[in-house]
Amino acid sequence: MVEQLTVQPFFDVLGQACAPHAPGVNAAATARMERVLKSPVDAPGRGILLRAPRAGFGKSHLLGYLQQRLGTTHEFLPIHPLEGSRVDASGAIEAALRRLTRPLPAGGGLTSLDLQARRLFSMALQPLVTSGEVPCQDREAALTALRQRPVETFDFHHSQAVTAHWTKENFEVLGPRLALELSRRTGTSLNESSFWLASLFRFAVATPEHPGRTGMIIQSSTAEAGVDRFAALLAMLSLIGRVVIVADDLEGLHADRAAALRFASFLASVRQEAPRVDAIVSLNDDVWQSAFEPALSGGLQDRLGEVEVRLEPLDEQSLVSLLEARTPGRAGSLRHQLGLFPAEFYARRVLRKVAEMDEESGYVEAPAPAPAPVAAAIPTAIAVAAPEPSPQAPAPEAAFAPAPVSEPAPVAVEAPAPPPVVEPAFEKPVEVAPAAAEPPPVRSVASPFAEAAPATAVRHEVEAEVISETKPAEEQEPVPAVGGDRIDDLLRQFRERYGRE
Repeated sequence: MVEQLTVQPFFDVLGQACAPHAPGVNAAATARMERVLKSPVDAPGRGILLRAPRAGFGKSHLLGYLQQRLGTTHEFLPIHPLEGSRVDASGAIEAALRRLTRPLPAGGGLTSLDLQARRLFSMALQPLVTSGEVPCQDREAALTALRQRPVETFDFHHSQAVTAHWTKENFEVLGPRLALELSRRTGTSLNESSFWLASLFRFAVATPEHPGRTGMIIQSSTAEAGVDRFAALLAMLSLIGRVVIVADDLEGLHADRAAALRFASFLASVRQEAPRVDAIVSLNDDVWQSAFEPALSGGLQDRLGEVEVRLEPLDEQSLVSLLEARTPGRAGSLRHQLGLFPAEFYARRVLRKVAEMDEESGYVEAPAPAPAPVAAAIPTAIAVAAPEPSPQAPAPEAAFAPAPVSEPAPVAVEAPAPPPVVEPAFEKPVEVAPAAAEPPPVRSVASPFAEAAPATAVRHEVEAEVISETKPAEEQEPVPAVGGDRIDDLLRQFRERYGRE
């Protein structure tokens, strides 16, 4: 079952956790894509066309793997065609903002868009501080903070962030000047730069716990949005780091030449307004040949495929690497059982074949547990039917009956017997002890120094003394018959003894 779960993922989605990566699969294409994307921040973007002979060669997995490797320095923004074939600016802006407004891990509610906005504010304010348009007591210290600590400098939620609070109080006057600086740097229109600056400012000033700040920026940004607005957002983000827009899952454009033309024109316009942005288009040969190739001009084809990366079928080493990554420890045995044609050597077909083999082996092994209950029931049937045949019955009963029946009986009888014997033995000494302890209180109450004590009292004292000294009963009988002299002697000895104490 574990192997079955490991093989199951046949489809990967950009932005979600991808299946285990096999280093040997599409290694050359992955290395080339990574080299192309690792460009300086101010370098121009590229149009990358990722093609495969058919679906299932691992295009989406490759893109997800690149996003994981370059996620700290690159911002990957997906473009999802609406209804499978229609792409517009509003949908692209909403998809980008939803990704940028995801809460950061251990960020206290902050998002990537919060950090990007603070860096943009810092970048736009630096020229104003340098030129003296924004007064400050220590210009060098202010510039150092803006360049090296932009996130902390524009923390609008920290009471000690003086620059952030000053900007917040004077944003109505300062905003147009900051928008002009951003427009100059990005090359976009001043209207779109002003719009995004105001939208980002409202988003950054709102508390992270505010439930509606993400919805408000999406609603205001997508209303009557055009390509220029989407391109302006990308151009502003590309001032801070590399931005990559990715169009995957374009099967809905198959044989739809008009939709393919609109899609290619949309991407060309975006790249023209945001020249630093990289654009990746992931296509299969059937979609390219049925929709894009007949509909696009040579110029649009060149813009889409400025860099073309093609995936190839798996070789022997790549196949073993894939099996080892998805079915650890079983690659050797599975390789000889696949029985695939050379044209079927691509990732999804191999994984499907392994899943089919596991499923078939599971159905073969399924009847195996059935005999287990039957085998367990056989001894019961024999035990019930044993009394009927006289020659065979004694043997099994002699083997099984004495052990369970005879052993419990003695244990049950002997266990209760000891308690009643032990309990009386402990109770008798307990009753005798208090009786022997009663004479001492009598001695303490009767004063041993009383001279005129009656004879009867003296006799009780003598008897108590004799009993305490544990004399035999035979010697106690003659005591009452002794004469007066003997009694006087005993009293004298008694007084001498207790008088010394």
